[in-house]
Amino acid sequence: MDGVYTADPRLVEDAHKLDEITYDEMLELASLGAQVLHNRSVEMAKRYNINLEVLSSFSGQPGTIVKEVTKTMEKPYVSGVAKDKDIARLAVVGLADEPGIAFKIFSILARERINVDIILQSIGRGGTKDISFTVRHSDMDRAKELLEERQSALGFDHVDVVDDIAKVSIVGAGMVNNPGVASQMFEALYNAGININMISTSEIKVSVLVNKEDADRAVQAIHARFFNQFGNAN
Repeated sequence: MDGVYTADPRLVEDAHKLDEITYDEMLELASLGAQVLHNRSVEMAKRYNINLEVLSSFSGQPGTIVKEVTKTMEKPYVSGVAKDKDIARLAVVGLADEPGIAFKIFSILARERINVDIILQSIGRGGTKDISFTVRHSDMDRAKELLEERQSALGFDHVDVVDDIAKVSIVGAGMVNNPGVASQMFEALYNAGININMISTSEIKVSVLVNKEDADRAVQAIHARFFNQFGNAN
């Protein structure tokens, strides 16, 4: 890889290389499936405020600088689109709608060092609610087993597991100043006929769960929306 691209160039033909990207954006992309830099290297660079450059040792061409602040940081733009197919979604169905239930569930998983990502809790109805969340695919069976071992104590009906899903995300420091970014992403998926299962947002990230078979098309549709139609490039 000769730099950080707006998407995987093997998947998106017109993905282009970024001149620079912030530490926070790079950390998000790395955690969301962009296999460019290891999280730890970016974390260390950020801690000591050391610029990193992602480049090819063969071409000798300039790469992408990873730094604290970039010259385009204040613009409402998206730096990249990433996908992660190595996930599974678990739904704990029929939980009692009472305080402390979420703590009990996630403390069980935390003790086993199972990392949880996207979390969605339904509105309680009839005294019960559901809690859905994602884990790494390798943790799927263990997470389900741990919860089912404590079914009586937790008081739920069953655990539903779906593993044919993928997480598709956009990342950009400028998103915090542009509330329309998420709606543009959702519109791109709607126009492509792709259904969204779950949504997670932060100041610089929007992630959605889609069917795994739709993941590549979702990346292409979102990239086209932000980088082709609007010329939104670094």
